[in-house]
Amino acid sequence: MDDDSKQAWMKVGLHFAAAGDKLREHAKGAASGAKASADDASTGPDQAAVSDALDTLGQALNQVVSSVGGAVKDPEVRDNLTQALNSMGDAMNTTFGDVGDKVGDKVKDLFGRKPPAS
Repeated sequence: MDDDSKQAWMKVGLHFAAAGDKLREHAKGAASGAKASADDASTGPDQAAVSDALDTLGQALNQVVSSVGGAVKDPEVRDNLTQALNSMGDAMNTTFGDVGDKVGDKVKDLFGRKPPAS
């Protein structure tokens, strides 16, 4: 692989890592909120405690879903993902361009010679 291709793919990895870091931050925030809600629930042996715990679990899941929705709306997350996808497209273009050049060189080598006389 050419240096240009290697650098382009390295850039892809860096952009996806940055996007992953932002998503991880949102997930940790959601998990903390869900844990706090679950800790507040009463877990006694009676039916009311079980019902309360299930309600709390439902609320915690709603918080997680809301957090994921918030992460998608976060401009930094969107920008990071956009940069990652754009750099992936650039890397693919660079790689396919390199491959095309190499194939073109091989075709020229094969067909650039004069055909044998019959």
